[in-house]
Amino acid sequence: MFTQVHKTFMIESYFRNGRKVEGEWQYSVSNCLEEFRNEFPNLAVDENSFRCTLRRVVQVFRDTEVLVERKALG
Repeated sequence: MFTQVHKTFMIESYFRNGRKVEGEWQYSVSNCLEEFRNEFPNLAVDENSFRCTLRRVVQVFRDTEVLVERKALG
């Protein structure tokens, strides 16, 4: 399970490592994962879980302009 700190790092890394190629932004999940593993070397990371979580937090950000998901109250 990824914490809010992990998710924040993921999305920042994802956008920070983006490149504009012929007018289109391209993002590398592999580079993001490598940077994540360097930042959190003691955390066992499953690549599929990482990709799914990253995809979800990026979508939440694009939909709401909120960096990470918030848990519902109550």
